[in-house]
Amino acid sequence: MKKILFFLFLFPACTIAQKPFWTTDENRRESFPHNLYFTGFATNEGSNTAEFAAALRASAKSELIESIQVSVQSSKMYGKSEINGNFSENFLSNTLSFANADVNGMKTEYYYDNTTRTGYAFAYAGKNELRGYYKANIAFIIQKIESGLRNARQLESDGNKGKAKKIYEEINPLFNDLAFAQSLLITIGSDEESIQTEKSLALKSEITIAVSRMQSAIIVCIKSRERNFTQPVKLLEPKLKAALSQYGCSYATDPGKADWLLLIDASTYKGNEIEGLCFSYLNVAISLVEQRTGREIYGNKFTGLKGGGLDYETAGRKAYDASLHLICNEIIRNMEK
Repeated sequence: MKKILFFLFLFPACTIAQKPFWTTDENRRESFPHNLYFTGFATNEGSNTAEFAAALRASAKSELIESIQVSVQSSKMYGKSEINGNFSENFLSNTLSFANADVNGMKTEYYYDNTTRTGYAFAYAGKNELRGYYKANIAFIIQKIESGLRNARQLESDGNKGKAKKIYEEINPLFNDLAFAQSLLITIGSDEESIQTEKSLALKSEITIAVSRMQSAIIVCIKSRERNFTQPVKLLEPKLKAALSQYGCSYATDPGKADWLLLIDASTYKGNEIEGLCFSYLNVAISLVEQRTGREIYGNKFTGLKGGGLDYETAGRKAYDASLHLICNEIIRNMEK
């Protein structure tokens, strides 16, 4: 009886200690053939910690991603020459980044051999499963791009160029996901109806042209009355123009040729002098008018904006500088509403 119990005690331990079949190259090639799977494998000696296991899994995943990248590079000429002759090689090579790619359906296995203190990790993804997922993924992304385009076109047509520009810019990154999905289907082997190359290239071309058009599409006319005490100055207007230019604004002197009319009335007044340091304060009234409707979209008064300097005039200029960021943010926020 003791011998039987001893045998039963040992049997589960032997089963647990047995290496998975995928730890050998021959078994992996036989069970996960290249024509059906992308695979990655990693092994190393070390202590069986969570960090060690995570690092091995990451290495196996990285090898799988690298195998996809190699397949993509070797498939570029196929894509360029066989898919109706219209596939752009640059569409793959210039937009893809595999560094942080996450392949849907990829699975990872981990095993640690206590006897040899060696860890093993295996990553694999079935190509048939990937084909089904990324075909649907391409259709979903294109639908999302087309929906965004319709909204942006309507906004641009209505004169809401700021909102249109924002949507165009939000759509652009979707093409990275689209290119990755298309590249996978090309390497696996799929039909043009699934990859939708011609449609995606046409959409990409439209977005590129629209973003370029929007860079100088928002036209602003600024009318400012600025005083540093009794002295007329132009301290806020030129700096405000430079700041707004970064958001795609250009400028017109004729309000009739502008999308927006920005009215500024600013003046400073003296504050205290403390131990040789003078303080001045700035009051600014702004009005933002949408020229398409003639409606004031935003109006506000900023009071008591503070600046310090060796004299009151310098302190007044400092107060103008201090107001720039606040006023610019308010203008942009209301243009994009």
